[in-house]
Amino acid sequence: MTERRYGEDEVREIFSLATTGDARDPSLPAESGGLTLDELQRIAEQVGIEPARVAHAAARLDARGTPAPVRRSFGLPIGVSRVVDLPRAPTDREWELLVSQFRTTFETQGQSTTTGGLREWSVGSLHISVEPTERGEQLRLTTLKEDAQILNGFSALMSGMAVVMGGVVASAGQPWGKVLPILGMFGGLGLMSFTANLVRLPGWARKRERQMEALAEYAVKLLSGS
Repeated sequence: MTERRYGEDEVREIFSLATTGDARDPSLPAESGGLTLDELQRIAEQVGIEPARVAHAAARLDARGTPAPVRRSFGLPIGVSRVVDLPRAPTDREWELLVSQFRTTFETQGQSTTTGGLREWSVGSLHISVEPTERGEQLRLTTLKEDAQILNGFSALMSGMAVVMGGVVASAGQPWGKVLPILGMFGGLGLMSFTANLVRLPGWARKRERQMEALAEYAVKLLSGS
């Protein structure tokens, strides 16, 4: 089995988790292939960080799973997802504990279903499932900001209407004094819609990513016992 290698961003996150800002920032070798845990622990010893703390930090990072590329619309984040391998499938009791944690995190009841080896909890476009894979079990978390898609579509529609209506009025030989109000009305609605998404979506995406990280860590820790 190939030993796990950590990329540059992952390495910095591991040392951040291991030190919480208390130790010197280690000088990292520029290796395109990444660094193994053993290599990270040797670097840690050189700068006064306990290797055990690095191992614990790496385990925390691994427990967060792998985030998928953020789904975007007009350059703005509208979809966030994450997948993490689980030590094993949850028992009925453990699944109930996971569902309770989902409800607490997202502050909603949601609906829990079980079909064969697939367990799922969902509310709206937010879906969390424990599903079998060739390697074992995995936790999948996905969410989509559907109202943001609608608002972006409305913004594009209004902007298009501004151009079309402005062109129609201008081609009819009307003075610009009559064209500009039409451009301003439709263009303004489009701009306001896009601005609303521009303000709220980055924060929404960051919050969902943090929530998914925490839930992934919780699930791995819960199922790492006997």
